Amino acid sequence: MKRNIIRLILVVVLIALGFGLYVLGKEHKIFVDNRDIVIDGTELKSTNPFIVSVDNVDLQEVGKGKRKVAYSPGPWHTVKAIEKLPDGTTREFVKKFTLSPKDTATINLPALISGKDGWLIIEGE
Repeated sequence: MKRNIIRLILVVVLIALGFGLYVLGKEHKIFVDNRDIVIDGTELKSTNPFIVSVDNVDLQEVGKGKRKVAYSPGPWHTVKAIEKLPDGTTREFVKKFTLSPKDTATINLPALISGKDGWLIIEGE
């Protein structure tokens, strides 16, 4: 009887470990848009290029009207966007977000720098 209980506990632990490793290792597709967008009736224009990294995956420069994609594992993500202003200076923006295993995210850079809530769009597969 005691042996069966130990076996049952071992099976439950292995299933939980497998699920945890699946969630931590699941790769997400994260789109980064530098396109015009309308949020709550306000049009946000794409005016400057950005240097973007998602979880230390460097996407290089995302130009005006462009879209790039990053593939990143795990549920917790950080996007870092550096806006290149016309006068040669830069502004840096960092945001964190969480995705469930079947989610795909789209980050809109003009909304991100404006501070609007619509900067992140999450779609389930």
